[in-house]
Amino acid sequence: MKVFVLLAFTLLLMGTVSASDQFSWLRDDSRSESNVLNYLNQQNNKTQQYQERIRLLSESLQDNWQDNRPEKADKPWFEIGGYEYAILNHNGESALLSRLVGNEESTELLNLDDRSTDLDYYQLAGWALNSTRTQLAIAEDVTGSEQYRVSVVDLKTHQVTPIARNVDSTLAWSKDDQSLYLVQLEQQTSRPYALTQYFLDQSEPNQLIEEPDSAWLLSYYLSSDTQFAIVQANNEDSSEQRLLNLDTGEISKPFLPRRTGVEYYVDVVGSRLFSNSNHARKGFAFYSVALNQASKIDNWNAVFKPSDESRISNFHLFESGPVIITQTGASQFLQFFDNDGRHRSRQLIAEPGQVAWVSQVGDYQSNKLHIRSMSLTQPAKWERLNTDTLKRELFSQDHYPEYQKSNYYSEQVIVNSGGVAIPVTLAYRKDKLTKDTPLFLYGYGAYGMTMKPYFMPQIISLLDEGVIYAIAHVRGGGFYGDAWYQAGKGVKKENAISDFIAVARDLTTYDQGRRPIYAMGGSAGGTLVAAALNQAPDLFNGAVLKVPFVDIVNSMSDSVIPLTAQQYGEWGNPNIADELKVMQQYDPYLNISEQNYPPILIQVGLNDRRVPYWEGAKYYAKLSELTTGSGPYLLSTNFTQGHSADRRRSQSQQAFEYAFLLSLIPKDIKAEQ
Repeated sequence: MKVFVLLAFTLLLMGTVSASDQFSWLRDDSRSESNVLNYLNQQNNKTQQYQERIRLLSESLQDNWQDNRPEKADKPWFEIGGYEYAILNHNGESALLSRLVGNEESTELLNLDDRSTDLDYYQLAGWALNSTRTQLAIAEDVTGSEQYRVSVVDLKTHQVTPIARNVDSTLAWSKDDQSLYLVQLEQQTSRPYALTQYFLDQSEPNQLIEEPDSAWLLSYYLSSDTQFAIVQANNEDSSEQRLLNLDTGEISKPFLPRRTGVEYYVDVVGSRLFSNSNHARKGFAFYSVALNQASKIDNWNAVFKPSDESRISNFHLFESGPVIITQTGASQFLQFFDNDGRHRSRQLIAEPGQVAWVSQVGDYQSNKLHIRSMSLTQPAKWERLNTDTLKRELFSQDHYPEYQKSNYYSEQVIVNSGGVAIPVTLAYRKDKLTKDTPLFLYGYGAYGMTMKPYFMPQIISLLDEGVIYAIAHVRGGGFYGDAWYQAGKGVKKENAISDFIAVARDLTTYDQGRRPIYAMGGSAGGTLVAAALNQAPDLFNGAVLKVPFVDIVNSMSDSVIPLTAQQYGEWGNPNIADELKVMQQYDPYLNISEQNYPPILIQVGLNDRRVPYWEGAKYYAKLSELTTGSGPYLLSTNFTQGHSADRRRSQSQQAFEYAFLLSLIPKDIKAEQ
């Protein structure tokens, strides 16, 4: 018997919103309650039974990926101070390596396999060498919670000294090599809130600055001048920056005072400060000012103001001069300047039909950056660009011995969504295309992020299975820049959902076919897909929701959950009546109803701090109660990971996701292919 679930919202005097229902018991902040763990294990048993049914298909995919492993191209090493660094396979094990620029002989600094032995989850998230290159600071996540532990490894004796826990992964040494600057995380919310100096002699840490506003995050990054770091506080649409002297530990006053909607991002070289800022105009512009005059905004000299159709997305400083990355529509450019602010040249980053990005940037003295490019059907390549000579050359390219590019086809199509043109990137194998070839549709659409059409053997294996693979570049993502992002965030989130539905509906008849649609989305993409399933369940034949953010109103009403206050701009503020109304309309969990949902696989990580496991668990429980469909509906909980999968198990998880969807394809379609 189906049970209708009624949610009771209570507006408290302080204006916050709380909600509870019959599935609230699945939330356990301690992650230790026996009744919750038993429930999750029961669902895992059910999922494992289905996994066993499709085990051969899953193993076949993994075998395919292994058999078609590429001859991996040499990856460019990161250059710092005349040395190069990379994390590569070394003597059969994963290791952090170092070598002199121009030298082929490398030294192993840290063996990652040794560090991860006996751990179910491991990620090296950050590292930093001291000035004498004798001590290595490392930030590690050993639970998947993104709460890092920091240690120092003596490279001569190999002794490991614990320094701090529950900190961010950013690392910087003091100039005397006696301390590390680390960002502390709040215990309950994991909000990065305080910059603290930790000493190697284990004396009392020295807190340098604290960010008291719960809607703001604290972070820092190293400047191009190794004397300094930039300390940043920011919320969703504003920023404030200061200079940290790594020699003295002194922190300057803010360069510009906080102002709603004003963002600026600075870097320092010698006696000059450079900034990408929107303090004086609607869009961003690139400024230069003498460092000792930086607090006087009238002295900021505009070096480059892009046109109204363009925006600055980033910049890098080199001895040869600044390099600014701009975006016009879907096209990105490198803009080169000399040290006197004169424009030298402009280069398109990506060739037509490809996606490319600046992926590896050397330090100020290197005058080097590397560009990574690929398409859904074009294997990845690296290009090296000398910012002094502007010479750009092929550095390396992956080679797949069994891959024949001529067998595959990729294109970008446009779908109409309420009068707005939505771009979609898709690919398929030419000899597998029929009028009913199924289509796997990937969706994201949040935070201004663009899901790039990466070349992946896993996707090629889907094309080999007779699937069309497509990426919907909906509003809320960054495909067309900031305006595209703004059109699908916050109270306009429904635009992203409508776009995804429009794309799915249009692609059912792609190339005059009649195609089943299978949806995939992770994290914020899970919001998009789950909301689309509520609004148009009959449009989809199956779905995978990976660590999905689906309990929007409840989570955004709970200040204990990490990063809640900082996300109001992205999802809406439930303390504002009009915004709460919009959130209630698109919230995937609230809007599950008695209707025919397609089969759905939901995957969560018990230690996930970004999207707590109970969101997916509650969603699954409510869906199971109300659906009139026959499923299968599966919940898979990984008890040893957080928001991201451990690298050692990621392929097997991905194979299960693909196998689940492939197992849903009607047998008559497979037979036709």
